[in-house]
Amino acid sequence: MKTEEKLARLTEREKVCLREWLQHKSAKEIAADLQISHHAVEKRLKMARTKLGTTSSLQAARLLNEAEGYGPTVAQTPDFTTTAHQSHAVFTWSLILGAIAVITIATALALFLLSQSVGEEKAYQDAVRQNRQEEKQLERALTNIIAVAEVGPDGEVFFTEALSDQRYLQPQSGHYWQISGTGHYDLRSRSLWDRNLEVRYPQASGKTLYYASNQFPNEPLRVAQRSIFLPGSDVEWQFIVTRSREAPN
Repeated sequence: MKTEEKLARLTEREKVCLREWLQHKSAKEIAADLQISHHAVEKRLKMARTKLGTTSSLQAARLLNEAEGYGPTVAQTPDFTTTAHQSHAVFTWSLILGAIAVITIATALALFLLSQSVGEEKAYQDAVRQNRQEEKQLERALTNIIAVAEVGPDGEVFFTEALSDQRYLQPQSGHYWQISGTGHYDLRSRSLWDRNLEVRYPQASGKTLYYASNQFPNEPLRVAQRSIFLPGSDVEWQFIVTRSREAPN
């Protein structure tokens, strides 16, 4: 029987399997492509071998390929294979280098953000420590002033002892105090010269209120204020001690 007659006996399904087999695919791969079982693929290849009188499926596939005029289909030539492998290697390395670059950038960004966060946290902690230190100094000064303050027969506040801190005598030294009461003149440190301190009112008598003040241009102040009822007076006196943040300790 002539080869043409043998080929004519092949079914279209057998031809499809032979064409796939010529691409060096396994029976399982062909089955996956055709969505059939690999047993069905093997059966079709066996029938094709029988009809064409060949001992191998590859030989049968080559006969079909030559008859259909496609020319012999064989494995890729070494040059093409080498080029493909090189292209694949270049592509793979490009992906690897790209991934490394992305990881490096992400790591650098994370470290930068972390350093920023650490820097901000350190600045915040430094500010908290500075505030606490200033508040302790102001609290001592406020306590010392209250300790020597009394109300005289005229209803005004006076000191039973002179204050030892000479900075309260130096004009614009950055260290100030003031005692204010409703209906009374303000008693002020000489360092204030012709200025007055703004009065804020704490919520509870005897509690010290700490706050920042910008009432003097270019001289930010840290303020401690306490409301006190002195013996012999029904006036709620406001004792205020301030310290410029730019003044030496």
